[in-house]
Amino acid sequence: MSLSDISSKFTEAVLEDIIKKAGGTKYTSHKFGKGFKKGDSYLSRVFRLCVYGVNEDSGSNIEVNLICKGMPDNMARRKVFRSADFFRNEINFYNKIVPAWEEFQSRHKPKNPFNEYPICYATHCDGENDFVALQDVSFLGYGSPDRQGYISLEECLLTMRTLGRFHGITLAMKALEPELFEKTAKCLEETYYSDTNRSWYIDFLKLACNVAKDAVAKIYPDSKYETIASNYLQEQLYDDQINLVSTRSKLSVFGHGDCWTPNFLTRYTAEGQPEAIKIIDFQLARCASVVVDISFFIYSCTSQELREKDYDTLLKAYHESACGLIKDLGADPDAVLPWQVFMDELKEFARFGCGMGIESLPMSMLEEDEIADLDEITADSVLVDVWNLKPFEQPEKRQRIADMFKHAIDQGYIK
Repeated sequence: MSLSDISSKFTEAVLEDIIKKAGGTKYTSHKFGKGFKKGDSYLSRVFRLCVYGVNEDSGSNIEVNLICKGMPDNMARRKVFRSADFFRNEINFYNKIVPAWEEFQSRHKPKNPFNEYPICYATHCDGENDFVALQDVSFLGYGSPDRQGYISLEECLLTMRTLGRFHGITLAMKALEPELFEKTAKCLEETYYSDTNRSWYIDFLKLACNVAKDAVAKIYPDSKYETIASNYLQEQLYDDQINLVSTRSKLSVFGHGDCWTPNFLTRYTAEGQPEAIKIIDFQLARCASVVVDISFFIYSCTSQELREKDYDTLLKAYHESACGLIKDLGADPDAVLPWQVFMDELKEFARFGCGMGIESLPMSMLEEDEIADLDEITADSVLVDVWNLKPFEQPEKRQRIADMFKHAIDQGYIK
């Protein structure tokens, strides 16, 4: 394996710059680490890389552990997954949004600054040779829970608190430096729900709707849940999702866009308690209501039992954490994030999570042998050739999708 497997633009000169960013003066060598399993990434090829160097002044050795994402070799795969669009958006997130946050925090000097994301050491973006080189936080003890299972209440609470801080920094920026917010918001593009992407996504959306309708009909037959969900799961759903992500609201922020468990890498104490999170994978980052991210996480990653018992607790944990950072940055949380405004935005935007959940839940429940070989994608392939979703035969998988709708309907998010 060579550096050019990541990108033709990923050279030893890039490694020299990385070593210098890490406090060294000279790059000496590198080695590749263990690869990733099938299905870990659709939009890119992912590599582990360790870069070695020295600081010649102090005589110390420098070691930088990286996760490097490069464009797929298979050009058809690039086309099917629109890799160039997603790379461009993530690179803009690291090169424009993160520096704006860091400059903002340097001016406002919070006691507990928001830094729950990996360091970005290098990027290249030309639509063909794109790459992103990020800190490998697994060496700091962070890892991903099982994508097929539910996470615990403690993990959910930590995720919601982290999301609160993730959104809180932007809410504070809007309040204290609105011109910076507006300028920076223009750096992100909508990569999923827009008229320009309709032909790319709409056939897959029909498959996802059929899977969801089947699940609700079999779990809650002849009920209001079946009727309301069926009305919701029509082709106009795509237009509704476009509207939800494009509507500027009081609580619009730089959002993550892909808020499911594998993108919240968690570190645990020696006793097994979750204590910290690093957020990764910003390809779908967008400027939208905080509820777009929250509802995606709630409906893709939590069990119905947890939602019925602890939903309000999760919302309060999010709100308290966001308000804490807003105050720490010098803004007034009562003015920036009033509880009632938050509740109103949930009513207006939380159905978005069901629109994403009909994709994320079936994808997360695929078995290893059901994941397509992405490098066998051919020139005439389209999204449904790779993500050919079919109704689930297992009752527990149907239950998970149906319960998402039950909760949203009971909350009045879908009517």
